[in-house]
Amino acid sequence: MREVVADAQRLLRACADTSVRWKWLGTVVLVCLGGLLAALAPLALKGMVDALTTNGSASTGPTSAAVLLLGLTYILALGTGRVIAELRPLLAGTAEQRLLARLAHRIFSHLLDLPMQFHLSRRSGELVHAVHMASRGCQLLTTHLVNSVLPVLVEIVAIGLILAQLGQPALVACFAATALAYLTVFSAASLTITARAQQVSDASMGVNATLTDALANYETIKTFAAEPTFLTRLAGATKLLELRWHRLYLLRARIGGLVAVIFTLSVAASLGLAASAVDSGTLTIGGFVLANVYMLQVVRPLETLGSATRDISQALGWISPALDLLRQPTESSSGTLAAPSVAGASIVTPSKHGAAPHAAPSIRFERVWFAHDAGRPVFRGLRLQIPSGSTMGIVGTSGSGKSSLARLLMRLHEPQSGRILLDGIPIQSLSHSLLRSLVAMVPQDTTLFNETLAYNIGVGRPGASQAEIEQAAQRAQLHHIVAALPAGYDTVVGQRGLKLSGGERQRVAIARALLKAPPVMVLDEATSMLDSRTEAAILHELQAATARTTTIMIAHRLSTVQRADNIVVLGAGRIVEQGTHAALLAQGGAYAALWNRQMRDGSPPDQNCPLLPKRVRSRARSVASRRRCA
Repeated sequence: MREVVADAQRLLRACADTSVRWKWLGTVVLVCLGGLLAALAPLALKGMVDALTTNGSASTGPTSAAVLLLGLTYILALGTGRVIAELRPLLAGTAEQRLLARLAHRIFSHLLDLPMQFHLSRRSGELVHAVHMASRGCQLLTTHLVNSVLPVLVEIVAIGLILAQLGQPALVACFAATALAYLTVFSAASLTITARAQQVSDASMGVNATLTDALANYETIKTFAAEPTFLTRLAGATKLLELRWHRLYLLRARIGGLVAVIFTLSVAASLGLAASAVDSGTLTIGGFVLANVYMLQVVRPLETLGSATRDISQALGWISPALDLLRQPTESSSGTLAAPSVAGASIVTPSKHGAAPHAAPSIRFERVWFAHDAGRPVFRGLRLQIPSGSTMGIVGTSGSGKSSLARLLMRLHEPQSGRILLDGIPIQSLSHSLLRSLVAMVPQDTTLFNETLAYNIGVGRPGASQAEIEQAAQRAQLHHIVAALPAGYDTVVGQRGLKLSGGERQRVAIARALLKAPPVMVLDEATSMLDSRTEAAILHELQAATARTTTIMIAHRLSTVQRADNIVVLGAGRIVEQGTHAALLAQGGAYAALWNRQMRDGSPPDQNCPLLPKRVRSRARSVASRRRCA
């Protein structure tokens, strides 16, 4: 509990900028003034009652100037207190919204900086809901601190000082015992409330994660008629949430019952003591009224303070998941070099115009061991050298580690041992932002933002002009498709880009990489969803675009990599074969077996592809002819 409170305090301080602090200061001044007026107003009422009940001359009667003055003072104090209460949310509300905006930005920035391995183990719906619950918790926390805790503390201190002047120690003791009883009940329950509120937060994140997962994959659900399955999952998650809310409400009800008992006993004791004092002549009628008004006035803020304690404990429970996220180590904690140079070789961030201002770097994998899970190694001491400016083809059966190699290069995963070097510089010594600014990747599974086509193409190069975006789209064989759309490049592609076909999404990803024009290009099954003619045209553009880059082409379809300078065949976590397309075919090993299998399965290279050698095109025509004859 103490750790949560300390972390929450640090988080709020970090998110409160100068404008927020000034607004909070103004709010505190209004709070203190309002609390003092609330405590002092009954004094004027006491004086007025004493003046009205005093027997004397007409000058001291109900119409006397003293009574009028006291009445005006009482009314003015109450009216001013109400005005302050209405002004307070203006300052507190704007400060609170600014604080919440900065809080959401801070948590979201931290989430984006967490390593890929963390995100693979969490559901996105949980993370989004954790940010939402943290915002709700901080809003509850700041609201009660400003509108409940501070005014109540000021009011109670002022009332205590005034009561001490009445000369009634029994009443003072009654007030003190009431305050102590309230604070004891609420402080004892605060730890349990925090724990149960955190359980509610966890269950609520589970519901949100289930909903997000289902809505993100609604096409799959519909395709397999799996609606009942997901409705059952949601019913289980909501039932758990309902149960945990019930437990929290039950606890609050028990606390409320104890508070009601304390309230009843306190009012009865105050009435009895004040009446006894009036009967004995030690307290005036005005003092009797004042004592009982103060008892009610103290009970109300004490209950407000107790309610605030409950809600603050609940808020801390809601903030806890976000605090756990903020404790996770980020990628920024390693690799801080911005633009290192070693042995005359330098790595420089690409210019804002997208062109690499230096020769493409060489890439070297040195004894890299990597496993997603213990006991299932992907690479076993991988050694690989990719010369500067060359194109390396990576092939192999499913699960051989082709995509893992690309993710290791971009530090989306970290190897258990070994090193990866760019121009002789270990990538672990580079900041993640620098490393990824040097690499453009077309992933195997292309997902897009629910934004316009122009946004999705230009996301890797903020500030790119419309003309540059269109040029990249033309090179990716996408421009003619976009031109036919009513909204053109302003067409919104839908959730994960599902308004586009798989091939169109791949073209967007290729256009994005071409626009970035980095020193290193990684193409992971970049043309797997394209027809052969479109693939040939795009490969021609990619060949021109990567003439001055170091390129890794990962492919299952061997026609994609056959023109690479060198081809590596992966298997069992190691390099099985390596060489040019012609040399590997001549060896008759694993690569040749893959090639022949694709020929037999009816997926040979396109017979009309202009990039293929004549002998390959002739062989493809022969295979196609035999298939037609069969």
